[in-house]
Amino acid sequence: MNTFDLTKNSKPMLAPVDVSTVQERVYQSLRLGLLRGEFLPGEQVSIRALANMLGTSAMPVREAIARLIAERAIEQSGPRTLRVAPYHASEHEAYIRIRMQLEGYAAERAASGPKNPKLVDALRRHNDQIKEALQVDDYDAALTGNQAFHFELYRASGYSQLLDLISTLWLRTGPIVASARKDTSLFERVFTHGVKIHSNVIDAVAQRDRAAARWSVNLDIRSSHLAIRRFYKLADSNAADVSGAD
Repeated sequence: MNTFDLTKNSKPMLAPVDVSTVQERVYQSLRLGLLRGEFLPGEQVSIRALANMLGTSAMPVREAIARLIAERAIEQSGPRTLRVAPYHASEHEAYIRIRMQLEGYAAERAASGPKNPKLVDALRRHNDQIKEALQVDDYDAALTGNQAFHFELYRASGYSQLLDLISTLWLRTGPIVASARKDTSLFERVFTHGVKIHSNVIDAVAQRDRAAARWSVNLDIRSSHLAIRRFYKLADSNAADVSGAD
């Protein structure tokens, strides 16, 4: 008869479960959702619903939410209520000004090194992805392509610390940009204009023109911000008209 040796000298055959790995995966999934605009500004979220969506328990979601609250991407609006950070014009303006400084510098650095045809080709592919997505009204793919374009460029700066700072700011502005999908005409105008500016960025990187790279990235950020600001002003005006009619 076979017996199993379960004495204290026995070694377990199962590897320990790394809980931190699950927590990190959940955090990265939620972070990516915010960056891609899968959550809208002011949208209420619940730990239970997110856990069901991700197929996990509440604990790793709770840990991830705590990190996102610290990064000011999620707010605790009540004792048991969570929401995506809402749009506030003055706060968003501050984020945009900071983004222009950081992302402009990253673009400048990306254009200052040796010629990098692989980077230029990658940027062209991402920009083409945005154009193709707009042609078939696939706004999610356009957002994904836009993010891929910018972070491909910023990674080429060679500063991982800079990339982390930029990524955190995108966490706070990503849902705001994505909310423009409600106005499809505006969204298409903003992203069609963005594709043209991206072409200027690509040319600047190819020619190693640091000043032009910085200027073009800043123009891209600023022009989309102005369009989104008009979108929110119009939404507020329409809401006021409806309220007045009541």
